Parts: sequence; structure tokens; C-alpha cells
Amino acid sequence: MKKVNLLSVAKAILTFVLFAGILNACSNSTSSGEEEHEPVGFVIYEGNTELVSQNISGEVNGNLTVETNSSTTFRVAFIDVDGEVFTPDKAEHSLQFQTVDGSGSFSITQENANEPFLFAITGESGGNSSLTFQLLHVGAVEFESATVPVTITSSN
Repeated sequence: MKKVNLLSVAKAILTFVLFAGILNACSNSTSSGEEEHEPVGFVIYEGNTELVSQNISGEVNGNLTVETNSSTTFRVAFIDVDGEVFTPDKAEHSLQFQTVDGSGSFSITQENANEPFLFAITGESGGNSSLTFQLLHVGAVEFESATVPVTITSSN
């Protein structure tokens, strides 16, 4: 019969435990131990009021309204497959906006780099227009919004 070397068995067990630990650590890539949310929709708020949302099927409800020569600040949050509203890690995510031509015009600014999910719309001329945006994760597109309607009203 072959003798079993206790040192060889101990090395094999230690190697297996270390390898299993590394695999487990790699499978949980979130730094805080929280579940990573995958965006499938979004919500746009003015303060605490929900103005626009895009559900899982891509349907957009609501619209944004701003006055000409005036700015309004909005906040974007995202919806995951379970319907939970969440805000992505701001150190790794940002927004990129595109305006869509219409009968009215507006500009979009993001003035606070520490709050990448806040943006302001300034009405330039009355009418209807729209916007789209992308959620970027370390520069790569993670989510693209449907078209969001924007109404620019005349200031009195």
C-alpha cells in the first residue's frame, strides 16, 4: 500500500480552500456587499414629486415642464426588474443627455459633479421638444432611456 504524506494532503486542502475563497470573492464584485441593481426603467423627480417614469416595458408616462428664461432642477433615479427605485453608485456612474428637436427649445446643464443624477433644464423658446439620456458605467452605456417629452411654456 502507498503511504499518504500528511504534508501533501494539508497542502492540497489549503490550496482548495484558498481557490474556493478567491472564486467566491470574485463572484461578489460589489464593494459594499449589496446586490447590484440592473436598470430597466427610470423615474425623474422635481424635488420629491415624480414627474416622468419609464417602466420595464419601455412605456414613458408623464412629461417635464419648464418656463422660458427659467431653469428647473430635476433628479433621475432608476428602476430594477423587481420594481425597486435606486440610485447607482455616483463614483462609477454618470448621465449623458441628448436633446431632440421640436417646436420649442431648451438647454440641459449638469452643474454638480458630486451629484451626477441632478440636471437643470432652461427653457429657451416655447413649444414642445424632448430629450433622451444614457446611464454610463465607467464610461460605457449601461442604460438608454426612451424619449422624454419636454414642454416649454411662456413665462408671464
